[in-house]
Amino acid sequence: MAALASSLALLFAVPAAADIFTVAPVAVDHTAETAAAARDIALTKGQQRALRRLLERLTLKVDHGRLPSLNADAVTELVSGIGIDEEKTSATRYIASLSVAFKKDEMRRLLRGHGIPFSEARSKPLLVLPVLRAAGAFRLWQSPNPWRDAWSNVRIGADAPVPLIVPAGELADIAAVSAEQALAGDARPLTAIAGRYGVADVLVAFAELDVDLATRVQRLQVSLQRHGPTGPSAIVESFSGSRGEGEAALIERVVAAIAGGVQERWKADTLIRFDRERSLSAVVPLRGLRDWLVVRERLGGNSLVRRVELTSLSVKSARVVLHYWGDVAHLTVALAQSDLRLVEDAGFWKVARSDGS
Repeated sequence: MAALASSLALLFAVPAAADIFTVAPVAVDHTAETAAAARDIALTKGQQRALRRLLERLTLKVDHGRLPSLNADAVTELVSGIGIDEEKTSATRYIASLSVAFKKDEMRRLLRGHGIPFSEARSKPLLVLPVLRAAGAFRLWQSPNPWRDAWSNVRIGADAPVPLIVPAGELADIAAVSAEQALAGDARPLTAIAGRYGVADVLVAFAELDVDLATRVQRLQVSLQRHGPTGPSAIVESFSGSRGEGEAALIERVVAAIAGGVQERWKADTLIRFDRERSLSAVVPLRGLRDWLVVRERLGGNSLVRRVELTSLSVKSARVVLHYWGDVAHLTVALAQSDLRLVEDAGFWKVARSDGS
């Protein structure tokens, strides 16, 4: 009953803009002797499922087997708000969609107390251009393209650490970039399609189906070419189908694996390692006081930055000491998502805005 009372007090207290610590939607559907009893069960079970989703979102798959399991009262203590949408009731049944927000500091303490590294950094969206080679032709916008269809339907939510966007294939998309231009890494059309969707990074996912002549099993050869501010990078992989597995099933499985791998690599690159507290001195070029206020806010809101120590401030620059978790490589990746560029120049570190504002 204590858990229920706390849950009711938190209804509609979810922040308007969901963040990494908010889980939504959480579908609940429960039946009991009365609608009220069904609702109580739904809220309790919904919070428990939301917590599990959040814990898995923040941590690497290798650590999922040792994530803590908490009772209903303990889960409720971690919740900061619950929002309810699409609520339906009958005499004995309760159906709804929940948004569950969790307390940041308490979640950090929970994971840190269990010795589980985690990432709470959100990446900017990644635009995916799925190119398929079929019958000797390269297909991006043309149909049929089961490779693109699978990417469009992959189950990676908008609240994932790395949101994935697949273009709708509208006339403006077709005019912006062709399959051949995407595969060639042609900067101008890639920049055009990225600007159309308001992203900085583009992933050209190229796939080609063939058959292993020795086993007569289908294979999917995949090349992933990522283009963005840090320069191009490429990964080449080969996936073999299982006996009896159809083409569509193979493609769907591969897309799910690649999409999941994108999330895992991002979390690995931004893990908060509390056993590695470090600091560095840096200069922040400024164009005025407002510039410093923006940079300070972005630094303060970054999950890897524990504290910002201001040592001097002038009209043209600020000097700071950044106290952070992890290493410089992880810090550089995390700051880039806040539109901050961390670079070393002649032995001195510099933090500058990268959004041109």
